[in-house]
Amino acid sequence: MKMHHNKQFQLTPTAQLNWALAVSHISRNLQVVMKWIESDLVTPISIGVIENERSYWASHFYSVIECINSHKNLQHSPMKFESYPIWTLNDMRGFLPQNFFEHIQSYLYNWGFQYFLATFLNQRSSLGIVEELLERLSEMYEVRFKASFNEYSFYISGADSSLSEKLEDRFTDVFPPELREVKANTKKLINESDLCLILKNPHTNRKVGIFGEVEGIHGNKLRNKSYWDSKQDFCVFSFGVVDGPNRECYVENVDVNGIDRVCFHFEKENYVVQDFHFTLEYMKQLFQNGPTCRLASRNEEFDYFLNKVKSFWLKPAGELLDELSLFIDGNDLIGKRRKTISIITDLQA
Repeated sequence: MKMHHNKQFQLTPTAQLNWALAVSHISRNLQVVMKWIESDLVTPISIGVIENERSYWASHFYSVIECINSHKNLQHSPMKFESYPIWTLNDMRGFLPQNFFEHIQSYLYNWGFQYFLATFLNQRSSLGIVEELLERLSEMYEVRFKASFNEYSFYISGADSSLSEKLEDRFTDVFPPELREVKANTKKLINESDLCLILKNPHTNRKVGIFGEVEGIHGNKLRNKSYWDSKQDFCVFSFGVVDGPNRECYVENVDVNGIDRVCFHFEKENYVVQDFHFTLEYMKQLFQNGPTCRLASRNEEFDYFLNKVKSFWLKPAGELLDELSLFIDGNDLIGKRRKTISIITDLQA
């Protein structure tokens, strides 16, 4: 038998040049990221310990389903079904193209992460992030959030989500009260933002709305002037997913166009981001292969909700959302739950 020796694979000169340019680009980006992380203006912030894993994983699955249910800009959406708002996961698999989830997955990385934050930031494990946000805003704007504002909730905002439709009824004031001697256009602010943090004084029922932005893919843009030029001045905080060599979360103060903002940055390898992407990947497998396919992650709590989703495959998605919300521990669940927990005890700067 004649032996055929494999030839060594070689790139063409053009391919070699393109490869070298790509490696150089990655190297430069990494150097920029490292320089940014090492700056004195950027502070690592620890995400609290996940004490309730069941609540944590329920939040991931809830956010994916809620984003599909309520976000208006998805290419493939149940909003286009005649039966909406009554629809099932089986309807999605039956009426849409076989690979529909692949078409919307990258958008869910972005918009879905917005919905996830609106649940995750209402839980006890995120208390340190919320306190850091309020302390920095207090210092920036030289105000004192009185201890009487001892309840808070995050909500979805933005004209691209049906969850924001009655958001204006949830607060009485906007923070900052004015910028450059101009008060906020409340309706426009709601329509052109992603998240709203509402601080509440339960004794007077006064509620203050603080608005922000979310970038679930290109969080690096949050550090650019060009990004904020097209955003609302009254959006004074942000959360973004950024490139980075570690698995950390960072916070920094940013002054753009004379507007002070607090920006939080999750590196792509941070467990919170990776777990959300992990959930999306398993949901894709379910939509591609159906609820009878054998899927297991070897994480007991994750698999519990994976099986929960399977068991609700033929039931209205609203019932699945109600079921998942029962396992989520925290404040109001993006306008769905009424139970509140007073866990901010002193917000004075």
